[in-house]
Amino acid sequence: MGKKIIAVNAGPRMGWNTDTLITEASRGAESEGAEVVRFDLFRLEKYTGCISCFGCKKEKSKGHCVCRDGLTPVLDAIRKADGLIIGSPNYLGELTASFRCEEQYNWNFCGCFSFAGYRTDYGDV
Repeated sequence: MGKKIIAVNAGPRMGWNTDTLITEASRGAESEGAEVVRFDLFRLEKYTGCISCFGCKKEKSKGHCVCRDGLTPVLDAIRKADGLIIGSPNYLGELTASFRCEEQYNWNFCGCFSFAGYRTDYGDV
């Protein structure tokens, strides 16, 4: 059975650089037998960055964001995936605000990733 890969486009422009890179990386994964599910952050329902409610730290919901919004399906898919392709344009030396929202949920509070060596629950990235 092939791997399940999540592709996340944090760029606003379809058909431009970030979109093209993610599309090509996804094609490469598919050519090796992976199933790729793609999310375009600028086309999701409304969502915000982490509101620091610490719901993800409570035992009942440990590691899962309790705020349900447009980013919820992305986070759920990433949690179940074997791999992640993510891309964002660089604006004035920073990533897009959409990427930063997704990053806050994944890396800081929900425990999917940590910055130290990009270690995941599934191995090194």
